[in-house]
Amino acid sequence: MQFNSKKMVLTVVASASALMAQAQQQSNVEIYGQVGLSVTSKNHQSATDAKLTEMATNTINVSHLGFRGREDLGDGLSALFRLEASMAPDAGLVGKTNGAFFDRQSYVGLNSNRWGSVTLGRQFHALIDRTIRTLDVYHVAPANAHVVPFALYGVNRYSGNDNRSNRTIKYRMDRSTGLQAGVSYSLGSVAGSESKGSSYSYDLAYVGSDFNVGAGLVSYNGLNTVGTTAVLPKHEMWAIGGSMKFGTLTPYVAYYNSTLDSATTAGLKTQVNKITSVGAAWRADPAVVVRAGYYTDKGTDLNNVAGRNGKKDTVVVSAEYFLSKRTSLNAILANNHLTGGYMQETLYTAALGRNPTASGVQFYSLGINHQF
Repeated sequence: MQFNSKKMVLTVVASASALMAQAQQQSNVEIYGQVGLSVTSKNHQSATDAKLTEMATNTINVSHLGFRGREDLGDGLSALFRLEASMAPDAGLVGKTNGAFFDRQSYVGLNSNRWGSVTLGRQFHALIDRTIRTLDVYHVAPANAHVVPFALYGVNRYSGNDNRSNRTIKYRMDRSTGLQAGVSYSLGSVAGSESKGSSYSYDLAYVGSDFNVGAGLVSYNGLNTVGTTAVLPKHEMWAIGGSMKFGTLTPYVAYYNSTLDSATTAGLKTQVNKITSVGAAWRADPAVVVRAGYYTDKGTDLNNVAGRNGKKDTVVVSAEYFLSKRTSLNAILANNHLTGGYMQETLYTAALGRNPTASGVQFYSLGINHQF
C-alpha cells in the first residue's frame, strides 16, 4: 500500500480543526480585568505631618488581571475556574497579598443551573459576597482604607487583614430574583489542630426587582499559643442591611458588628467595632454616576486595651464620567476623622499613613480606569 503523506497531513489538520471547533462550542476561556491609575493627595502624613502627592493604582476600582473559563458538561452542569491577580500599573507589578501571584482569586469548581455552584480555592467568603452585592454603596471595590473602613471587608485580622480566604470550599445558590444564599468553610493550616487558622461564613438575602436585603456572618480562628497553652482567639463579624432603587437614585444602609480577641496574650479585653453605614448612588445621566457614603465606627477596647474607646467617621463623595462602556474618568474626596481611643489605634494609623498627633486625614484623587 502506498503511503500518501500529503493526504495524511490534510487528514490530521481536518481532524484537529473539527476537535477545536467542538471544544470552542462547549467551553471558553476569557482574559479580563481593568487598569486604572489615580493621582492622589493626602495630608497629615507620617511623623512629619507632611502632605503626600503620589500616583497609585486607581482608587475607585483596583487594577487586576484575570482568566476565567467555563466548560459545558451537559444537563445544565458546567465546570468553571477563575485566576485573578492584583496589578499596580504605576510600577508594573502583579500580585501582592502574602506574596501570591493570583492573590485576588484562584479557584475551580462546578455549577448547576438548578442546584447552584461549589468552588474550591482562594476566594471571597460568603459575607464578603453579601457585602459586595447588598450592603456597600461602593461594593467594597476601592479596597482603600481612606475610602472604605477595613471592618467592612470582614478581614482576617490574624492573617494580614486579608479579605479573601485560602483553602476555601464555598457553596452558592444565586438567582436573579428571590432568595440567594451562600456558605463557605476555610480549612486550617497548622498540623495537629484543624481548628487553628480555619474560618466559616454564611449569608442570606432576598432580591426583588427594585430592592435587595441581606445579612451574613464570618468567624475566624487565630493561630497563637500563649506560653504552653494553646489559645484560639476569634475574630467574628456579622452584618445586615440593604438597598432600594428609586428611579435613578439607590440609597444603602447597613450595620456591622465585629469582635476581635487578642492574638498574643490571654485575658486581654475583646475589641468591639460597631459600624453604621449609609450611602447613595445616583446616575445623573447615562454617562455620569455620583456616589456618597458615610461610615461611623464606634470601637471599644481598641487593640484589646481596656478603656481604649473611640470613634472613626469616614465621609466619601465620588463622581465617574464614562467616556465609553469600558473607560471612565473619576474624582474622589474622602475625609477620615478620629476621636478618643482611635487616636492611639495602630491599624488605622498605619493604613492612613496618619501623623499620630493629627485627628484626621483628608484624601483627594483624580483618575482614569479602563476595563477589558
